[in-house]
Amino acid sequence: MVTSGGDSGVTGAVGDAAERAMLGRYLRTYRPGHVDARRPLLGAGVIAAGIVVAVIGFAVGLPAVGVLGIVVLLAGAARLLWDLGLLGSAHQRGSRLDLYQHGVVASDGGQVRVVRYDSTTVRRKIVHAAKDPAAEDVSYRYTIMDTDGEPVVLRHGIECPRQWGAQIEQGILDAQLPVAQAALDAGARLEFAPMWLTSAELGAGSESVPWSQVGDLAVVGGWLSVRVRGRAQPLESLPLCLMPNYMVFRALAERLHATSAAGSAG
Repeated sequence: MVTSGGDSGVTGAVGDAAERAMLGRYLRTYRPGHVDARRPLLGAGVIAAGIVVAVIGFAVGLPAVGVLGIVVLLAGAARLLWDLGLLGSAHQRGSRLDLYQHGVVASDGGQVRVVRYDSTTVRRKIVHAAKDPAAEDVSYRYTIMDTDGEPVVLRHGIECPRQWGAQIEQGILDAQLPVAQAALDAGARLEFAPMWLTSAELGAGSESVPWSQVGDLAVVGGWLSVRVRGRAQPLESLPLCLMPNYMVFRALAERLHATSAAGSAG
């Protein structure tokens, strides 16, 4: 970690840190995005409307209307908290994210943190505020480990989170998948706690099944469910945000599952 003052100082520190960590070619810098400061007013307006409806409903003896007002109030409060969170993230003006060929440098408040794709882990959490959300209604949180083994949290307050999130995941996949595949070929067991896999089995904790019995790996609503042929209950069901390097796990699992299916067909 490097500490420096001023944007020019941070820029120099970022370049120095990237060079020391041998991150390779510079790609792009992402900075805090813009969020309309008027957005929280909508949530406040909904809260006010909910209070009025609830008071009138209960006052005139219409509890159903009163309950509706409470529901509207809670929806407005949730919206207000969401918008305030976005606004707070966007106001972190000292933060920036610099992407390189072999990793990233994250800066916040003058602290410069280095992440290498070949040695890091990432956990992601993506939340949609609506069924068909606009870009500003999607919350992104990526937790990656720096070269000192400390977590770095990257949020949607940084511009273009969908873009840099995909680039980080692809960088980790490109750097770690060949090494992971070679380890499997050599008979190793790879951990993606709580999941693990070998060339012969897929496991969760102390339970495992051979690849020939794995049905599919379904992702619904941010949850991964590992289905097993002939069983009603999945081998495991868990939020994707708990899995380290899910993209590497998924690529390996799909290869092993396809190889098993081809062997059974042959």
